[in-house]
Parts: sequence; structure tokens; C-alpha cells
Amino acid sequence: MFIEVVYIHFIVPMKIYLIIFIGGAKMSRVSNALKMYMLLQGRQLIKAEELAYILEVSTRMIQEYKNDLEKAGIYIGSKRGRNGGYYLENTFDLKGIEFGENEIEALKMATEVIKSGNYPYSVDFQLFSSKILNAAKDYDFTSYYSKPAFKHKSMNDKEKRIWQDINKAIMNKKKVKMNYTSMKEDKRSTKVRIVHPYGVFDYEGSTYFYGYCELRKEVRFFKIPRIHDYEILDENFCINIKYDIREVVSKSFGIYNDELIDIIIKIHYPMSEIVKEKQYAVEQFIEEIDEDTIMFKARMKGYKEIKSWVLSMGSLAEVIAPKKLKDDILAEVKTMIELYE
Repeated sequence: MFIEVVYIHFIVPMKIYLIIFIGGAKMSRVSNALKMYMLLQGRQLIKAEELAYILEVSTRMIQEYKNDLEKAGIYIGSKRGRNGGYYLENTFDLKGIEFGENEIEALKMATEVIKSGNYPYSVDFQLFSSKILNAAKDYDFTSYYSKPAFKHKSMNDKEKRIWQDINKAIMNKKKVKMNYTSMKEDKRSTKVRIVHPYGVFDYEGSTYFYGYCELRKEVRFFKIPRIHDYEILDENFCINIKYDIREVVSKSFGIYNDELIDIIIKIHYPMSEIVKEKQYAVEQFIEEIDEDTIMFKARMKGYKEIKSWVLSMGSLAEVIAPKKLKDDILAEVKTMIELYE
């Protein structure tokens, strides 16, 4: 599960508000400048392109927001080069911040989601959010529940330790040497990998990091629980390939980054109703054949996960295309029949 971060809009002291607003900026410009400030507070370095992507504006507008903030005494430095970006040169006292009702509800809901996912820093986040919620006005209980993902404490502690070390390696551009177990269809395989770590992400309650694997000569995803002995090497690396994790996962059914395929699946009730409620791919089209049946068409990556998804729907789903997926489903069904016979 990929979690999209909710950035908090806030009301700053009147001095900052007037300096920005008198400069002729509209309210949306003020709001975006403040959001940019909050983003910079949470990160050591952010590229202008990433800020523009999050705020849905051009990089030229990011420069305008930078100018607005500097008029208010919030100075933003910049670092040139491939690994450069914007950073805060000074901090600002945020006493007197006010939070809106929707923002408080969003924080309480996010707390429940993170708590249920049993993430390495879930307890720390709960303590952090409690400090904010207890200081907020009219704090009360939100009727929201997220089914917890249970994980043994020793495993959680191990993941937290690895997560901390991997993040240090990412920040310092250090290579990671590790014994890693990959799960293949026929057997498990544990090999020594030397990886250039680029970033960390979460998927379905598990933490992964991605980076260039010297063994496979390409960018790969590595599930942190499958890392055994590891060490952070003194050897540095340079990111010499263009890789956008958001673009990659947006085209995949899950996280597998293989070839794009065109799929057509006929789906019957009640799965047809469930499928209509979700967006599985950027390039997705649903044709309603009748009130109980749909034709699902999409272009996406992640063949293994697509296959598992179709099998999970049982007799309610019929693969029309591609032929390989249809044949693989049929072979799996025959194997199941043999197993139960």
C-alpha cells in the first residue's frame, strides 16, 4: 500500500501573511508557498521538480514561492548538481499555529492507518500525533478503524534497525552489501548483493528499498524482511540513471517492473462491482456488458500479481487476452485439480 502524505495547511503569524499577501499574491499562491515551507521543513533537500510535482505547478512558480518566503524572512538555499535541490537555511518559530477540523481528522485517520500497518516507526508516530492532537482544540475520538497487520516484535525491531541503516546509506550515497533471499516460483535463492540504494517505500504493509543492483545490472526492489547479514560499505556511488519510482509504480498492478501488457478480462457479479470501485491502472477502461458483467481492459505491468489477482476471483473472472495469461491460468487450475484429486 502506498501512502500519499497529507501536508498540513496552517495559519502563520499575521506578519508573514501580510508580507506575502501585500506583494500581490492570490490566496492559492499564499497557500502553496506555506505548503512549500512545510515540505522543506520535513526534508533536508528537495528538488524544484519534485516540489512542482507535489504542488502541481511549474518550476517557475516554485522560484516565485521562494521569493515570497524570503520576503517573510524564511531563507531558502539551493545546491547545484544532479543531487542538488532546495533546503531551509533557517528555521521559524511556529507558535500559534491553528489546525482546521479536516486537518485534525486527517491526522487521526493517518494515525490509525500507520498504527494498523505496524510500521517500524508506528509507535513514534503515535506519540508524535498525540502531542499535536492533545494540543488541538476540541480534540475527540474519531470513529475510524483500520485492520491491524500483526508482526512479531523481534521482526519489527529488525526492520527498524535495517531501515535506519539503509536510510543513512541513501543520504550518504554509500553502497550496501547484503545477503538477500529472493522468492522465485520454483525455489528460494539467497545471494550476496551489492546495491546502490536510491529510496525506501511501503507496499501492502511491508517496507522495501530500491536501488541499482550490481549483480543484476538494473534497478531492483528489495523487501527489508528478506535482508539477512548486511553492511554499509565505505564505497560511494553516483546515481547515473534516470529513475522515477512514482512513474514506475503508477504503471504496475503491484510493484513488479516488467513488460507492459494489454489485458482483457470478463468479470461477473459480485466481483464486477468490487472492480468498478477501484482504479487498478492509469490506462484502464471498464465496459458494462449487462448489470452483472463487465469487460475490464487495461495496460499495465506486474504479470505475476495480475495472474494472482485473476486466480483470486476464481470462476467470476475469464481471461480474454493475452493468450499467455489465459494459458497460465488454465495450467494453474489443472495443477490445483490434480492436487485435490
